[in-house]
Amino acid sequence: MSPQPSVLEALSAPRISVVVCNYNYERYVRQTIDSVLQQSYPPLEVIVVDDGSTDNSLDIIRQYEARGIKVIAKANGGQISAYNAGFEQTSGDVVLFLDSDDALLPEALANIAHQFGAGVAKVHFKLELIGPNGEKVGATIPNELAQGDVATAFLKHGVPHSSPPASGNAYRRSVLTRIFPLPADEQDRHGADFFCIFGSTLFGTVAACEGILGLYRIHRMPGKDSSFTFGNAAKGLSLDKRLQARIERFGRWMTERSQGTIQSPTTLLDFSNEKSAYAITALAGNGWWADKKATLPRLPRLLRSIAVRNDYSLLKKAGLFAWAGVVLLAPRGVATKAARYVCDPGSRGSAPGAAP
Repeated sequence: MSPQPSVLEALSAPRISVVVCNYNYERYVRQTIDSVLQQSYPPLEVIVVDDGSTDNSLDIIRQYEARGIKVIAKANGGQISAYNAGFEQTSGDVVLFLDSDDALLPEALANIAHQFGAGVAKVHFKLELIGPNGEKVGATIPNELAQGDVATAFLKHGVPHSSPPASGNAYRRSVLTRIFPLPADEQDRHGADFFCIFGSTLFGTVAACEGILGLYRIHRMPGKDSSFTFGNAAKGLSLDKRLQARIERFGRWMTERSQGTIQSPTTLLDFSNEKSAYAITALAGNGWWADKKATLPRLPRLLRSIAVRNDYSLLKKAGLFAWAGVVLLAPRGVATKAARYVCDPGSRGSAPGAAP
């Protein structure tokens, strides 16, 4: 059952709360906070949650208290506990959670403020990838942004919408109150952005901003020490299990918070996850035939995760079907390049038509 529709009136000049979540990022947190304070559309409040850092992060953060920044210093508890602590202190109409190694571009909040029309629960925007030292990678994440009603496909097929990671999303606070505080779990202390990104859209639509409005830092540069590595099928399987546990926990939480009016999917048909697990298994390095036998059972689910995407053109779907064949059957060198092109955004630059 889908949630009962609620009236979300258009927000005119919404007050925006920015929550910066930090853990041991003394190298980057200053740039992150400065990027918020330098917005052309000033935030209502900036709340910085330090989740038990063991470096000098907190000393840097406290230097901003004189400028009105609210600082929350807490024992280490993971991303979910940091989101809960920060959200509790917000009072704006809109809330944006910003990772402390990312940054906003100066017009980000101004663009976000104009997008909260009637019915909109979440506004998202593209992020430009940068390296450890701020160098531009030449790619954005994601390549495409979903808009409108994304809950129907999610509830019916378990298909998530195309969305940026945590720092690229802003939420209507009244919607977040329906799912906060997020459930803490000692088995998985992270995934707060998962709850916000998908939970918010069960109560309203999604709007997308034009252009790139933020910077998303990757800590391994493609082509040198790429963040997408092969030969580790066990890691791919563990990610599968973690995602499955997360969607099950999400479903239980949404059912509880909605008093049974929302029956969330128990499995997630996520192309982003399926493509990575498929490629990792296909290139595990256990021998040509062993890798093929391990990969073939994943193929139907991968193809289905492509087929059900309403935001993909027929041409794009055909290209991804062909990609699956190349990764499975091509010589290892060719298959690795193909896999990296689709699975690692930083390896392909901003090529048009690339899969998100």
